[in-house]
Amino acid sequence: MATLTGGGERSVTVKTVAAHAGVSAQTVSRVLRGQGYVSEKTRAKVLAAVTAVGYRPNAVGRSLRATRTPMVGLLITDIANPFYAALHKSIEAVFRRRGLTLMLLNSDDDRETERQQLELLRSYRPSGLLVAPAVHSSLTTEDLAGFGAAVLVSRSLPDLAVPSVVTNEPEAMGEATRSLLDAGHRRIAAVLGPQGASTTSRREAGYREAVGAAGAEPLVFYTDQTGAGARAAIPHALRAHPDITAAIGFNAPVTEGILAGLRDVGLRCPQDVSLVGFTDAPWMAFYPPPITVVRQPVEAMGRLAAQLVLDLVDGTPVTAGLHVVPSTLLRRESVVAPAGPTRRGGE
Repeated sequence: MATLTGGGERSVTVKTVAAHAGVSAQTVSRVLRGQGYVSEKTRAKVLAAVTAVGYRPNAVGRSLRATRTPMVGLLITDIANPFYAALHKSIEAVFRRRGLTLMLLNSDDDRETERQQLELLRSYRPSGLLVAPAVHSSLTTEDLAGFGAAVLVSRSLPDLAVPSVVTNEPEAMGEATRSLLDAGHRRIAAVLGPQGASTTSRREAGYREAVGAAGAEPLVFYTDQTGAGARAAIPHALRAHPDITAAIGFNAPVTEGILAGLRDVGLRCPQDVSLVGFTDAPWMAFYPPPITVVRQPVEAMGRLAAQLVLDLVDGTPVTAGLHVVPSTLLRRESVVAPAGPTRRGGE
């Protein structure tokens, strides 16, 4: 994988100078920018370290700081999704401490809207950009290059040579599936998001590996990742496979839609159909029954993505490719052993 800075590949950084001088990176930055108080002794030590390690200030980074606004853009796919609300909050907190404003834009998971929003953002000359790509995004590395410091979050695009912050989705979905298999389920429906989205592909891979290892048949249903879409999918899934005893929801809205769909056909969770969600939401802890769920570390993802943008702006090397933050499975009360044929839908 490539190592990136705001201006290309480089090995000697502000942190290198700081380590050589025995001071903080912030102190080195103050000396190089001529801003803030630094004692003459420390200033001399830093300048000597600059010469010793052969540090050359990043010209592109200096240009970015000189010509761009103190703002970073965040382009997400669904402003109503609680995952993105939490992501926005954690990212904004990091930038606020650096005196940067976060501008939030929504693509509605549409690639044309995504491009329009990026063009709008470009006119503000932001210092950096974070993008949760649309499901069929056609963005290229060149599209993002003009933003100087660009990071993907939540989803990745395989052809883009930029850092992408994601969770360990295949492993987490595999663990969620095995929690149902361990309870005795073999007819497990995976109600997923849109085909083509990296999140769908990664979660589906974990599900298929787990059911395959158990000798079970994969039962996959794709939706538009909304509650309404999942609700509509449940009657279809049960008509096609009336022996389904468990389901996994792609995200919080889909999990909520599954519950609604089960109620629509007179089935109960967990008495008739056990359920595991992917991505926690506050309501899941209080729903009767509380929902077993994969908790994505959304706050940690946001903090890491924001820090990667700051590192790029500061000229610190950042590795392109996936930066993975692990998820955890919260076991609650929505998974029980499969119902017998006389119990299902009955007393």
